[in-house]
Amino acid sequence: MLSVSNPVTHRADHAGPAATPALELLPESGPGDPAGRLRVASRRRWDLPRAVRLAAALLGLAAIATYLVTALLRLTYPFPLEYLESNSLVEVQRILSGRPLYAAPAVGYVPDGYPPLYFATSAAAATVLGLSYLPLRLLSLVSSLACFAVLGRLVQRETASAAAGIAAAGLLAATYFVTDTWFDVARVDSLFIALSVAALYAARWMRRSCGAVATGLLLAAASLTKQNGLAEGVAVLTVLGFGPRRRLAWPAALTYGAVLGISTLALGLASHGWYVYYVFVLMTEHTLKYAAFGQFWTVHLLPVLGIACCALVLGARRIPLVLFAGCVALVIESYATLVHSGGAVNDLLPAYLALALLAGLAMGDHPGGLVSFCADRLARARIANWRAGKVRHWVAAAAAALVIAQLAVLVNGFHPGRAIPTGADRTVGSRLTSGMRALGGAIAVPSDPGLELQAGLPAVAHQGATDDVLRASGPAGTASFRSSAARAVAARRFSAIVTENAGPPDGFPRDLMRYYRRCPQTLLPGVPAALFQAVAGPPGRPVYVWLPVGGASCAATVRVLGGSAAAAPAAQPRRPGGSGGGT
Repeated sequence: MLSVSNPVTHRADHAGPAATPALELLPESGPGDPAGRLRVASRRRWDLPRAVRLAAALLGLAAIATYLVTALLRLTYPFPLEYLESNSLVEVQRILSGRPLYAAPAVGYVPDGYPPLYFATSAAAATVLGLSYLPLRLLSLVSSLACFAVLGRLVQRETASAAAGIAAAGLLAATYFVTDTWFDVARVDSLFIALSVAALYAARWMRRSCGAVATGLLLAAASLTKQNGLAEGVAVLTVLGFGPRRRLAWPAALTYGAVLGISTLALGLASHGWYVYYVFVLMTEHTLKYAAFGQFWTVHLLPVLGIACCALVLGARRIPLVLFAGCVALVIESYATLVHSGGAVNDLLPAYLALALLAGLAMGDHPGGLVSFCADRLARARIANWRAGKVRHWVAAAAAALVIAQLAVLVNGFHPGRAIPTGADRTVGSRLTSGMRALGGAIAVPSDPGLELQAGLPAVAHQGATDDVLRASGPAGTASFRSSAARAVAARRFSAIVTENAGPPDGFPRDLMRYYRRCPQTLLPGVPAALFQAVAGPPGRPVYVWLPVGGASCAATVRVLGGSAAAAPAAQPRRPGGSGGGT
């Protein structure tokens, strides 16, 4: 709402720190004022552009608050909110038990194809809070809030407008409502985007060698959370290397290269090469979804943040080059992942972060950025003309109005109740874990191995991680898993196999029915179909039971697994199914 009349102009990649709002030494007011004290050049006043930015900030705060309340209400839910959350829990348990995180694909374990930073950090939290989904989700929640804070501060520092910063953070938070409520689930993505925006902030404002080292460390940490971050690291360091701060680009690049090089070498040797396979090779072996080349823009980006794209176009001339390069890299990261088989809504978060940042910069009053990076005499004249006029205020106001419209569209139709599991969901999950504990033995639940850990039983490979290996064109991982599954089935290693679908689990031998039979009875027959479903990502729950041929009775086993001692909870179906799973 309020600002001084002579705002400071920031120059992109300038070596000096940002100035503070200008104060002017006014002439003495008369004989009674001999000291000539500092006074503000003009009175702070209300105008429409500031009012529009304030309204955008208030809507942004409402979006952040809605997200925070939703996340807190489901933080302690003891079962998966999202399909692959349970594999994150298994990976943390492996770290805590001292077993390798990256091993050959086998029926007992297949890791997600990500670097280790998120899982190692979650394991550190789990040593204090205990092994459950709580420490993993808490890390994601804290990371998302840190991402909002750094994004808001970055925009505020560029635009000299706290309202613009809050609105940009709120715009990113509002994408929670159209991305299957992803920010707080136990997955790597929130930590990844938090480190990505922190790296952009450090790269933009580093002034000394320590800042350069911090930039390199943050870029490396983002890449060690999700390997897509390599694109951001290359783009940002390249721009810095050819800019006025090229002297600082060298320590940043050396730090970045050293951390990634040493970690890759150490993890590759320790895992006998499987770390390199999962993190760098696996996705390249997935087939391309050619329809997704256009759908990225026409389905996932423009329909969701198209209004914000119009806002960032208005402010394109005010984007500092290092931030522009980082944002382009973030969009490329999303695009490259989504066009591969297995790409899903979580892969859009880096692109949404980039658009929120650029839309926030458009709400500022100050020119510069790409133009001032390589400004010639003509460009400097244009900047002077821009400063002299009132047009920039109304352009910023128009951008803020577009952000308001975008926030309204994103928030519209969101029902927090559909994203929060109920007490009936907890009851069903407790019945299943109690039944599995009562049955004993090795029970394979490929869609939710976290249930096995919660029942005190050994976990098996998650179906989602297994599918990533089976989709690959290379034979090494596929052969390793299939041979392991065939040996386990032939030896009747599992006392029961519980699946979501009527067919055998993916990767299991074709002659599975020679060793196991599918029971005609289904699990939890009296429980409404909408209960105990994932609220983020694709729906599904264990339904079909497979038992060893010639073994226990199907009817008796299904009663035990379903926790027959407990009554089925009464509840009405309350939510539709979600969209595709993540990679």
